[in-house]
Amino acid sequence: MTAAPARTARRPATADAFQETANHRTNTERTMNVPHPPGRPHVVAVPPRRSGRFRRTARALALAASLAVSLAAVTGCTAPAEALRTPCGLVIDGSGSGAAGGRGFDAEAKLKSTLVPFLTDRSCGTLAFAPVTRSSQTSSCRVADVDLDPPADETTDRDSLRRSVRVVAIKNALAMLKCARTQGGSDVLGALARIGEAMPSGKETPSLLVVSDFEQADKEFTLRVSEIGTDESRERAVDTLLGARGVPGIAGMDVYPVGYGMRHDAKPSDYRPFDAFWTEILSRRAKAHVHDDYRK
Repeated sequence: MTAAPARTARRPATADAFQETANHRTNTERTMNVPHPPGRPHVVAVPPRRSGRFRRTARALALAASLAVSLAAVTGCTAPAEALRTPCGLVIDGSGSGAAGGRGFDAEAKLKSTLVPFLTDRSCGTLAFAPVTRSSQTSSCRVADVDLDPPADETTDRDSLRRSVRVVAIKNALAMLKCARTQGGSDVLGALARIGEAMPSGKETPSLLVVSDFEQADKEFTLRVSEIGTDESRERAVDTLLGARGVPGIAGMDVYPVGYGMRHDAKPSDYRPFDAFWTEILSRRAKAHVHDDYRK
């Protein structure tokens, strides 16, 4: 009977043995750059699994971002249109000199060619009207003011809406012209006073489009170039016109004449006193700002 090989005696666990094992683990972990709390065995780090709630939130955010991009593509991602704030006025001359052809300056043609550019360039938010007739301030010719920037919700095509109300503005202007032509006369000063009174008070400076040749001719005063050739005679004529009527209330407003002085374009000697006469009234006495942007 063969004797079984003797088992190797187990080395008793000592403090030195435990220290050797701990040192071996510590050195290994230090080499792997893995933090290891003392006294606990090293565990290989496994990336934490994201919870179902986290995954659902991420999917919801991605879906919202996708919808936002789609909505931007549909709407064109355009910023809200800037509000139109300028109060504007239109003076339209119904006198015989505004007729088409001959010696007339064709008020209707000039109205049609300048009104929309004027409304657009000046950012007009409202438009009031005044006629040039034999007695402009008391004329029965009246049309409703137009709101050129009506309120709308975010789904409204604001540019299209503004174009449609400008069409209304043109229709009202032509209606005013038609009425003014039935009354005759040319009280330009009275029309300026009337449109000045129609302008609302506020922070924005009003802009006025005046479609007229500025030939003042009513029952009380008729402008004749031959009578205003000198500084003295012109001063007297201005005083006579303004004496009982007063200065039109258009101080600080921007005035844009169309058709101004067209009867005198061919003769500079006539135009100079004519222009000096109205410059004295509009710029010096009424203190308006006159511009040539639409002068034709």
